[in-house]
Amino acid sequence: MGPLTYKIDEILLSSGIVNQTQIDTAKGIQKEESIRLEDAIVKLGYASYSEILRALALYHDLAVIDLDQVTISDEVVNVLPLELIKKHQIIPISKENDVVTIAVSTPPDIEFIDNLRFILNANVKCVITTPENIEKTIHRYYGQKPTDAVDILLKELTTRKTSFNEISIEQIDESSYESKDIEDEGPIIQLVSLVINKAIASRASDIHVEPFSNRVRIRYRIDGVCQEAEVLPKRLQDPIISRIKILANIDIAEKRRPQDGRIGLKYAGKEFDVRVSCLPSIYGESVVMRLLEKTDVLMNVKNLGLYKGDYKRFRSVIKRPNGILLITGPTGSGKTTTLYAVINELNKTDTKIVTAEDPVEYTLSGINQSEVNEKIGFSFPAILRSMLRQDPNIILVGEIRDAETADIAVAAALTGHLVLSTLHTNDAPSAITRLIDMGVKPFLIATSLQGIMAQRLVRKICSHCKEPVHYTPQQLREMGVEIKNGNDLLFYKGKGCKNCNNIGYRGRIGIYELIDMNDILRDMAYRMAPTDEIRHVARKMGMTTIKEDGLKKAKDGLTTLDEVFAVTGMED
Repeated sequence: MGPLTYKIDEILLSSGIVNQTQIDTAKGIQKEESIRLEDAIVKLGYASYSEILRALALYHDLAVIDLDQVTISDEVVNVLPLELIKKHQIIPISKENDVVTIAVSTPPDIEFIDNLRFILNANVKCVITTPENIEKTIHRYYGQKPTDAVDILLKELTTRKTSFNEISIEQIDESSYESKDIEDEGPIIQLVSLVINKAIASRASDIHVEPFSNRVRIRYRIDGVCQEAEVLPKRLQDPIISRIKILANIDIAEKRRPQDGRIGLKYAGKEFDVRVSCLPSIYGESVVMRLLEKTDVLMNVKNLGLYKGDYKRFRSVIKRPNGILLITGPTGSGKTTTLYAVINELNKTDTKIVTAEDPVEYTLSGINQSEVNEKIGFSFPAILRSMLRQDPNIILVGEIRDAETADIAVAAALTGHLVLSTLHTNDAPSAITRLIDMGVKPFLIATSLQGIMAQRLVRKICSHCKEPVHYTPQQLREMGVEIKNGNDLLFYKGKGCKNCNNIGYRGRIGIYELIDMNDILRDMAYRMAPTDEIRHVARKMGMTTIKEDGLKKAKDGLTTLDEVFAVTGMED
């Protein structure tokens, strides 16, 4: 780090950490092994790095820092070349205004500070830490050999969660395991299994493996919210992704095109189907694994969370012999779960049910399920045409994406079939306008459509730490909450406990709005009435909006006001 402007032996002698005889012995070791005097002193057992560090910090008026407690942003990590960082064992840790803070293990001289100022084009502030702390942080943010990193990570991660050995992954073709990047297969296999184990134990629906310029981030989506689980060294990226691709029967040599696969696994007596998606990005392949528990789908309409009035109307719609029922909402709003709940309700021995899905998310007993495969021309329209020759009573179409699918679904509904499907719209009234925009003739919509239910998912308050929270009338009015009496000021929230990982939420529940088509609404669809007009009339006829349903659930202590407004927005 350049010629030093101080003599470390004098500092350590004056501080009383070592004596002259020990200094002389350490200098002999320093010369023989070409190491720093500090390293020689520690090697001989005369003092610890912490003791030497405190003496140096006091002499040079530098703050001592523990880098294990510091999170370094991407912007700061990349301000200095990696070669410089490794050569001088320094690391940038923060940047505020025009000052960059650098962690060092040896106090730098003035010349070196000036060189850093020139490279950074900013002022430099130094803090001091141990060489081990610097080395560990460099490994953390800039990578290291997979064999070294995994051993450390496994020790750290397994102390926080259950053993990865509880996972049993089926149908692994180990003969295809030919990656030359993996120096030690065992630890990488264990690490990937541990990541999946922790995700399942945390009730995650998805695992995100995201590559960045200097690290790999692993996040779990729990109750619809992404939460960072681990940050791994960059050099583990290829081994981890290769291992996942092998499990999912995905070509590990292909890294330029998107690929999909699936993994079957058992965990704690439960069976999971893991859908794997690989997407090339500028820093490597981004991988998402969706965890689908095969028994999760055993839900019925009664458990969806519909209030009594909507529940009766919804059951009335699904019991009709023909027509179309649409479930609408954005991606991740629980539409497929609702469709499967309806199917479970209607699945009787005297009823034939056929589905067209992309993909088949759950395997249902007694149902004829087909999966879209665009590569061979097995599209939604193609499956639907074939379905009608299978003499079904009920048809489930995973999603109405285009005019051709919509036309065939309408035709099926008009020829005596009950058609269940989803549509991407923000609310129920917009579905009518969306179908018209697709090119479906208004009179066909008016004739075939039986019901539309829009939905969202909100997080449920943890039952173990739920507590009341009082708002002032002014606060509620500003949020658009109607106040009728003093009881309307009381709502609930989760304080946070070990059962919810101190988040205050555990699980999710649906909030809904349901349109049950009648003669007035059919006439409006035929006239191509604007969405706002349809919404106004539907509300006059008793439709509860998604936000109103959410506010009622917040009032009943199922969720929080913050969660309802986060999902539905503050506007009416």
